[in-house]
Amino acid sequence: MRFYRHRWFKAWIALIALSFSLIAMMQVAGNQAVLPAAFFYGASAGPIALLLAVHDRIHIATSVPAMTLAGMFLFGGGVALLLGGYFDALLISEKNSNSILRVGWIEEPAKLVPPLAVALTGRHLTKAAGVALGLACATGFAIMESMAYAWKSIANHDGALGAGTVLLLRGLSTPFSHLVWTGLVCAVAFGVWQVRGRAVLTLPIVVAFVTAAMLHSLSDGLLILDIPRPARLLFIVVAVTSYWLFHRATRNLKPVPIPQPEPARA
Repeated sequence: MRFYRHRWFKAWIALIALSFSLIAMMQVAGNQAVLPAAFFYGASAGPIALLLAVHDRIHIATSVPAMTLAGMFLFGGGVALLLGGYFDALLISEKNSNSILRVGWIEEPAKLVPPLAVALTGRHLTKAAGVALGLACATGFAIMESMAYAWKSIANHDGALGAGTVLLLRGLSTPFSHLVWTGLVCAVAFGVWQVRGRAVLTLPIVVAFVTAAMLHSLSDGLLILDIPRPARLLFIVVAVTSYWLFHRATRNLKPVPIPQPEPARA
């Protein structure tokens, strides 16, 4: 229960505080140039907290070169957003609310394209590397999508505080949605590919993808469809289930020992 001692919690609090401090400064001084930074820090809080928690548990960041992870975060997340955004606009209609149930079948494949591109080169074909790549890509996607929702809130005249509230709520939900859905599929896929030595399609990978896509669509549907308010609480069940499946898929990953420098000789 002493979660407040963990650095993931400290990072989450620090990023949220910085985001709202920038928003408060903008409200007082009227300097709207800081809004992009406020939105970025607010959108980053939840995903960064989950990345720290997962890394502290299994040290996945040491399985892939730092520059590769940075590229997956920046470029991979952008490619996923490009693909997901295009097909979202093509296949999801505001006039047909039920079309939101397609979103998981659109965005989950989009987030898997960049890690798959790396896997097809034959590099980083380990389960730990796959989880790291998947989480990095999903983090870039989730942060940029959350910022888009914040700007949409501004466009709807909700004000900066309304946008900050959107970021706070998404910061609480995205670690148990976008990140764990992509992480789940990558854990299963790269686990298979580590054994096979190459990227192949198998039944466990298909099952993991279908599960992630269904959870994604169900999560969005519970928030958007016209259903009784008590039923919306099932969103929490979906979030907990999503994280539990991801945790179960990665439970056999062991922390990689970090070599310690030898003490200087006298």
